[in-house]
Amino acid sequence: MRYTAAAPWDGWDLPGYALPSGGSLLLALLVVAYAFNGKGSRSASNEELNRGIERAVSGAVRTVGRYVGGRDLTGEPRSTATWWRSGVPADDEGASVQDVAAVPRPRAPAPPVKTRLASGPAAPLRLLGGTVASMGRALAVWSRWPRAARAFVRLAPLPLVWGLWRHPGETRLVVAGAAVAVLVAAFTGPGGLALWRPRPPNDDDILGPAVWAAARQVFRLDEKEPRATWLRIDPDLSADGSRIVLRLPLKWLGSKDAVTALQHVIDTRVPGEWVAQWERSGSRPHAQWTRKPPPAMKPELPDYVAWKPTGDRFKVFLGQAVEGDRIVDVYVHTQSATPHWGVGGNTGSGKSTVLYIPVVHARQHGELIDILDTKQNSLAEADGASGIRIHKTVRSCVCAFAEFMVSMMAAETANGKSGNPGLRAQLVSRTLVVDELPTLIKLAYVWWRYGIKGKGAPPFLEWFAIILLQGRSSNHRIVVGTQQFANTYFGGTMERSQIGTKILVGTQDRISWGVAFGQSTPVIPYDGMVKGRGAFADMVQEPGTDHLYVREFQPAYITPDVARLLAACPPAPAWFDSGQAAPWITEADIKEADLVAGVGAFLPGGKYSTTAAVTQGTAVGGSVPPGRSGSVTGPAAASNVTGGVTTAGTPADTSEDDALPRVYSLAEACEEGVLPWKHSTARQYKRRSEERGIPFPEGVPDGRTTCYTRAELEDWAERWKTAMKRTSGE
Repeated sequence: MRYTAAAPWDGWDLPGYALPSGGSLLLALLVVAYAFNGKGSRSASNEELNRGIERAVSGAVRTVGRYVGGRDLTGEPRSTATWWRSGVPADDEGASVQDVAAVPRPRAPAPPVKTRLASGPAAPLRLLGGTVASMGRALAVWSRWPRAARAFVRLAPLPLVWGLWRHPGETRLVVAGAAVAVLVAAFTGPGGLALWRPRPPNDDDILGPAVWAAARQVFRLDEKEPRATWLRIDPDLSADGSRIVLRLPLKWLGSKDAVTALQHVIDTRVPGEWVAQWERSGSRPHAQWTRKPPPAMKPELPDYVAWKPTGDRFKVFLGQAVEGDRIVDVYVHTQSATPHWGVGGNTGSGKSTVLYIPVVHARQHGELIDILDTKQNSLAEADGASGIRIHKTVRSCVCAFAEFMVSMMAAETANGKSGNPGLRAQLVSRTLVVDELPTLIKLAYVWWRYGIKGKGAPPFLEWFAIILLQGRSSNHRIVVGTQQFANTYFGGTMERSQIGTKILVGTQDRISWGVAFGQSTPVIPYDGMVKGRGAFADMVQEPGTDHLYVREFQPAYITPDVARLLAACPPAPAWFDSGQAAPWITEADIKEADLVAGVGAFLPGGKYSTTAAVTQGTAVGGSVPPGRSGSVTGPAAASNVTGGVTTAGTPADTSEDDALPRVYSLAEACEEGVLPWKHSTARQYKRRSEERGIPFPEGVPDGRTTCYTRAELEDWAERWKTAMKRTSGE
């Protein structure tokens, strides 16, 4: 068979001939396909070529998909934007190492519309500039646009070109309208008239990425895990009921360290305080954090509280205190197991002012008041009122103390089953108010040691202890004003515990606080500059603790009304106002009290009293009838007055106290030059003198500190100096 030559283009229709022919092209495609399918040579170069082509194709497809989907074309997402929502900048490792100076300054808030419209003739130019600038800022944050908006902008050229080709007129109108809409939006937006603002990023946008990045590491989850599947943060975490919910992986062991780490993530990346609730045993294990409720606002006590009567003789209104989140009235219940109460504070803190409250309350219910006031003027508003005796000298205070104790014991006897009904009918409740207890004890010791040359320990504290332990059943109560509630002032711990209600007023040191309320009781803050402001406790323990429940306290201010209120009280029995002893005291009661507590020498007719023997109706040592501030005067002074004290206001009123020597503690003696040494040196010499048989003065204790007279200290100092010279001469 013979073949003839064909035209060059004929080969395109027949396979298998020249290279440009269809057969040659098909053969080339088969070879390429064979190579790509791996059926040819398995050389390393072919495999690398295959992988390169695959990467190129997949990269192209991914790039096209990102372009159409509105995503960033390369790298990690630069913001947290979603399809329909704008976002905030995503966590960028590169940005975290930039210089601090690159951190932008916060922008000042945009002024309101009226301010911009009324800002002068240059307002149009400023509005135009702000509009253009806002458009530039919008383009600068392109990566934070919603993906739908970015996809629309990227694909817009295709329909735009098609429209200009097929429908140019209509397309130009659409483009012009779109441009006008953009200008109007920019002009009325934040950079122009500020008639609208874009939605600001919420808490989920800002905090979510940081919380999830750290929580994912705790769970050891893959970086591609979507945050929305695991973490939910409410848009506004400041709203009531806002919460953070984190799903827990089923395979997560959740050790103590891991739980602590997760809690640390929330504490360090979310502002505020959050309380965790863990649910790990159910079908949906999760952790939920809710905002810790803010502490209740502490109510503020008023600076002034008006006193008010209660109508109950055993219920004394003291003032107001803070209990939890409310202010409550405070009362002393004197019929309780702790009928006595006291107020402590430094000089000038207002404790004497508080002592007016029991005086007025007791008188309104017919009780009789004895006030021991060595300061002689601390309760001046009550001086001269019926039913109130104020004792101002040491002798009169001690003798009144003795009479009060005998009255208590006699009332106890009269109340007994075998008591005298006639005496029982005369019983009247009594209250002993002791102002400046430590000062009284110190002066009483000095009077005992140097005034009457008493030997051994004086019995005063024993009387005090007996009254504290037995006074309630006979309606004989004590109210104390003191600098400190130390055991030594009350005779011991058991006796001090009878002071059931304790009040501290003014600024207090930690030692005084612990003495009053217990060392384990935390100090509560209060403003010591407010007159009378302090703390109050009434034997109630704070729930869940082993210490007293101490409340901030403001006592009632009754001082301006004291004279008026006392004048309106019913008059006291004549025997009391005339300075006589209680009519229910019998000779047998006196003998019993003297046997038990050695009180007879301090009663009228006793060794330390200048009055006649006590009978029913005789006077009490140092008692004061109404209108006087010393002892009874006139012709009766020889028979019913103790201590030889004369008319009120005369120098003889305090002559006995003035005759008592001044005493010094060792520290005070060194400080004031009585001893020529420092306190530390004097203590060392005191110890050495006792070791060498050189007697040191006995002195007088005031319950806490031993004090000495100037003569005693100077005499010892001379003896010590002489002994030192003799020793050095040898």
